[in-house]
Amino acid sequence: MTRSVLYHALAELLAAPADWMTASAREWVLSAEISKAAHDSPAARRLLLALSELPAETQAQRMARYDTLFNAAPPRHWLYESAAKTGRILGAETFEVAKLYRAAGLISAFGAEAPDHACIELDFLAYLSGQAESNSEQSAAWRALERQFIREHGAWLIQLGRSLAQCGDTLYAPVGQALADCLTEDAEKPAARAAGDQSLALPAILRAEDCTLCGFCAQVCPTHALAVLESDNSTALTLNVEKCDGCGKCEKICDTKAITLNGLRAQTARVELRVSPRVICPSCKKPTVSRAELDYVGAQLGYPEWLNYCLECRPKFLGG
Repeated sequence: MTRSVLYHALAELLAAPADWMTASAREWVLSAEISKAAHDSPAARRLLLALSELPAETQAQRMARYDTLFNAAPPRHWLYESAAKTGRILGAETFEVAKLYRAAGLISAFGAEAPDHACIELDFLAYLSGQAESNSEQSAAWRALERQFIREHGAWLIQLGRSLAQCGDTLYAPVGQALADCLTEDAEKPAARAAGDQSLALPAILRAEDCTLCGFCAQVCPTHALAVLESDNSTALTLNVEKCDGCGKCEKICDTKAITLNGLRAQTARVELRVSPRVICPSCKKPTVSRAELDYVGAQLGYPEWLNYCLECRPKFLGG
């Protein structure tokens, strides 16, 4: 539950500092929660890394820094959508989001804070995302509601995050960066893909010799944009450009670091990222594995001669 966990964590971190925040961030239960999202979210990974360096601090010290940023008169950073847009707390935005919460049956779950507080809006996004992640039959509908809320109410949260990212505070600067990154990861990238944005990051292999054609990247690709195609003569790793959403899972799983997201959108629908000829069995003359895969395995085993034979001929070569 990547997005829902990260939304909730950001909501907790933007609330007034609780007692548990006096410990070093490594000890926070919240850090363990963020780590669950870090596998799929670069924003969560960066936040987790920043928090790992945050030392213990007294409640008074934490609260003093929070007050400086959010409770001064006027605050350096508004935590209310209405105030961020108009300079006044309790405005049209307050009542607009309250209607959405009531429609979802959640108004009583958000406590005494104003409905358009950043924490409340982020918790609502966590709810929408959680529903999408746990309800497979209605996932598309819940995800559409999440995207709609971000379109209508996310711009000020992104701006808040970018502003906080420049504040220099060891806790709230990375929290702000994660807030901006999280919302742009989840809202802007799909829109860019639909519009054919040339800046959308796509997989690329810069050094062909680094790719072993193991196929793990194709196995984890959630949209099946990557595929390993085999003919009698060659093995190829291909990319269907239109299916790729730039999620980066291929880059994470690549053991040899051959794949990287290069940020360039190709003009063709399908791209060959890596092509390698298939090895011919010396005995039966049939094609076996790709040269790329054989060379990689051979390097691990010391290039034994039997490795060149297909599985059927190998026992005969070994005298079996």
